[in-house]
Formats: sequence, structure tokens, C-alpha cells
Amino acid sequence: MIYGTMGYLQTSQGVLILRKGIRENDPNSGYETLPGGKLENDEKGLNNPNGRLESCARETEDETGIKPLELKLRGVILFDNSEREFQNWKNHDNFYVYIYSTTQKQGELKQSDEGIPMYIPSEQLTDLAQNSGDKKMYEWLENGRNFTGVIKHKGRELDIQGTFVDFF
Repeated sequence: MIYGTMGYLQTSQGVLILRKGIRENDPNSGYETLPGGKLENDEKGLNNPNGRLESCARETEDETGIKPLELKLRGVILFDNSEREFQNWKNHDNFYVYIYSTTQKQGELKQSDEGIPMYIPSEQLTDLAQNSGDKKMYEWLENGRNFTGVIKHKGRELDIQGTFVDFF
């Protein structure tokens, strides 16, 4: 299991998205997705209760140049990849991802080794080049409520029976 975070920053300019470069062993290689990444060891565990929030802020700023402010936990998603096929990820694993959101930011967009950041109008999020599960994630985020969910694939397609969410 890989633990990670993603940041959903929505401003008057749109939602902050990262157009990822083509890379091996990256489930989002070549796709447009939310900024985020894996938790560092010191961002896990009981000794750092703010580690996940710190990871989201760090990853977003490192990848896009934008520092998200006043982040709030919106949801947690298990990306169940046990039956999934990836083009650029040979040794895939499941991801357990904390999703944070905010409307507050500082900084300017800058390209990084991870890709090209941009703002996309929220109504265009499902039109992006993306993993099929990301459409569900955006749907859950746009609901406005907090959530916990599972996104499961069979092969390269979303498994509708294995994908579910609870809102609270």
C-alpha cells in the first residue's frame, strides 16, 4: 500500500491541475490530475498528526509553485489497483490518498519536473486526459460534502460494482 495526498485548489481562475509528463512507474503518467504525491516517512504515523496536511501543502507547492493555504481534509480514497492494468506502471500497488481542499493560495504557477500546472474551469474537469477514476473523485469533490470512498478498476476500466462512496 502506498499512502499519499492530493490537493483540490479551486479559485476564480479554476481548479489547479497538473499535466504530468510521461514517466515509468507513475499511475498518472501523461495525464492531467490534481497535484499530490506520496507521504514521506515523517508524514506518517502518530508522532506527526499534521503530516498528511503538510504533505499536501509540500507536494502542491513543489509541483506547481502554488502554496495552498487553509487546507481542510475533504475525503479519503482507496485506489484499489489489484485488478488494474497500467501502461506505464509495471509494479502497481494500491494507493490510500488523503484529499484536501481550499480556495486560498499564494504564489505563481511554475513548471516542475512533475509537469505543467494550469487552472481548469471546474465544469471541464471530466474532459481532461485522466484516469477513469478521477472523474468519480471530481464528482465526489463537487458534491461539497466530506467523503470516504473506494475507486476500483478492472483492467483499464472503472469497476462500477467495486467503486463506492459514503458522504458525511
